[in-house]
Amino acid sequence: VLDWVVARAAAAESVDEGIIATSHDELDDPIEARCGELGVRCVRGEPLDVLDRYRLAMEHTDADEIVRITADCPLIDPGVVDAAIAVRRSLDVDYVSTSLDGRYPRGLDVEVARRSVLEAAAREAAADDEREHVTLFVYRRTDRFSCAPVPCPDWAQRPDLRITVDEAADLKVVRRVVAGLGPDPLGADGETIVAFLTDHPDIADLNREVQHRNVT
Repeated sequence: VLDWVVARAAAAESVDEGIIATSHDELDDPIEARCGELGVRCVRGEPLDVLDRYRLAMEHTDADEIVRITADCPLIDPGVVDAAIAVRRSLDVDYVSTSLDGRYPRGLDVEVARRSVLEAAAREAAADDEREHVTLFVYRRTDRFSCAPVPCPDWAQRPDLRITVDEAADLKVVRRVVAGLGPDPLGADGETIVAFLTDHPDIADLNREVQHRNVT
C-alpha cells in the first residue's frame, strides 16, 4: 500500500518531493525501513499528534504549499493531485480539499494548504482532534482561512465508492482492483478505476457496509 501511495503521488507533475510522516512507535519501524528502500525521506513523531509530524516534515523542505495525502489511499490519482494544486493556486486560497463537498470517491482524497497556514495550525491547535487530523484546525475556521473544494469531474462523482484502506473489506476491494487492472502502480488512472468498479458492482459491494469516519 505504501509503495503505491509513494509511486502515484510522485507521478503528479506539480509535486516536487514526498515525505512520509509516521510515528515513533516501534510498530512503525518497518515503515521507516521501507522508506529507506524506496529512497523517500521519513520523519517520525508522536502517534496521535499528526499535525506536529507535519511540522517536523516541513522542517525538511522549503516548499510554500503542502499536499496532504493519507497513506491509506493507494489508488490516489496523480491527475487529481495536480488539479487540487492548480485550484489552490488559481483561486489563491489558503486551503483546498476534494472532501469539502463530499462528491469524490473515498480514496481519491487530496488536500493542499499554504505552508504558513499549517505552521499556524501547528502552533495554535490545542484540541486533541485538531492535533490528530492535521487540517481540521483550518477548515473549522473559515472566518480566518479561505477554503475551497476541488471541483469534481463527472467521472469522479461517485461518493458511494470506497477505494481507501481502513478496514479488511477495503483491502479486499483494492486487491481485486489491482488484480483486474494490473500490478503496475501507474497503470490505471482514477477514471479507469471508477469505471472498473462501475462495471464490477460485485467488487464495489465488498466494502459497502464499511462506515467512513467523518471528522468535522
